[in-house]
Amino acid sequence: MNAFRKNIPDKTFAKLNNNGDFTRLAVSPGIINKHYSPAQFQTIAKVVGETGAIKYSASYSIILSIPTVDVTDATKELQDAGLYVAKQGPSVAMKACDFCDGDKMEAAPITEQLYHSLEGITVPTRLRLNVNGCASACYIAVYDDIGLVYQKDSFDVYLGAVPMGPNAQAGTLFAKRVEVEHIEGFLKQIIELYKERARPNEPFYKFYRRTNSADYWEMLKNKTIITGV
Repeated sequence: MNAFRKNIPDKTFAKLNNNGDFTRLAVSPGIINKHYSPAQFQTIAKVVGETGAIKYSASYSIILSIPTVDVTDATKELQDAGLYVAKQGPSVAMKACDFCDGDKMEAAPITEQLYHSLEGITVPTRLRLNVNGCASACYIAVYDDIGLVYQKDSFDVYLGAVPMGPNAQAGTLFAKRVEVEHIEGFLKQIIELYKERARPNEPFYKFYRRTNSADYWEMLKNKTIITGV
């Protein structure tokens, strides 16, 4: 059976690094688009070559292991092919659903605005922001650090999911029906709280679950309800 013919990969990132210096790049067709073209796959195969490795990930992207000396040129070649190369390090990382393959694009403009405003902001440790374009939330936004579920000109905001481990669980509904025109400022305040009050290298879910009874969370929620900002 092909499905179980080879369970242990020869070229894991750890194995490659035993014999050289490699860097991982998370590559996708875009934040919303999930469809690769044949030419893009050809580019991926070319930049990885015989020395690197390609791995499917659960984060809507493909992980490429590339010799570190080639990363700059590889990144440019991937981007020239129309691929999105995610930023590395402790920063805000955007994810989104496929908006029903373009059939439900109502929330796409604000998703793009959030990307340009928030992607790459430095935080204590990587923070995943997941935008889902309708109430079905089939790309499980509630299982990321900050999950946004769009509902007619507004977002429900979920915080503090534990993404893995024996205590894994969805985030909790923090604010309901935050209007589109206010969601960017609202998220910036959440991110600022995390930057200012988290312990060094503290994941967002640990920070939120440690502090969710603090007055500043209630103040932020009430401010949104009362003033809309």
